[in-house]
Amino acid sequence: MELVDIYDAQGHPTGVARDRSEPLQEGEYLLAVGVWIVDGEGNILLTQRSPEKCWAPGKWENTAGHAQAGEDCPTAILREIREETGLVVSKEQLVPLGSACTGHYLGENYGLRLQQRPEHLTLQPGETCAAKWVTPEELEAMARDGELSPSVVGHLQGGYLDEFLRFIGREGSTLFRKG
Repeated sequence: MELVDIYDAQGHPTGVARDRSEPLQEGEYLLAVGVWIVDGEGNILLTQRSPEKCWAPGKWENTAGHAQAGEDCPTAILREIREETGLVVSKEQLVPLGSACTGHYLGENYGLRLQQRPEHLTLQPGETCAAKWVTPEELEAMARDGELSPSVVGHLQGGYLDEFLRFIGREGSTLFRKG
């Protein structure tokens, strides 16, 4: 059982914690976190969702997950990075990119810049089954081709696209722009 805190639409904790598998009621939200890991050459780390996942199996995404009960956003994303990739980083390395709200999820998103790619990643069985580094253009092509988890582009376009483009060194780019 994984306990999560329940939030209201303004992002305030309600004081209620329950099992993540329980359905959310109207006006209830979970706190989600995501991170874009970028190497010194501007390539982006993606992980592939395990085929056992009930939502978006086999799709590619940035490292992300839900905050567990009692976790703040930086703590949750550090845990997700460690669980899904095996990388251990510090809060000081995280760059806030912005928020996005979709459905019942309030999302906080970060960037993490690594000077060099790690030699080895440890993927979490049942969560991630593969990893690869892509250019921003390859990421956009994957979005067009339906290879990304549906929430990835939606979150970018719905909340923090400009900050993401600035972080990856593509400020002013037309990447991921609607229309």
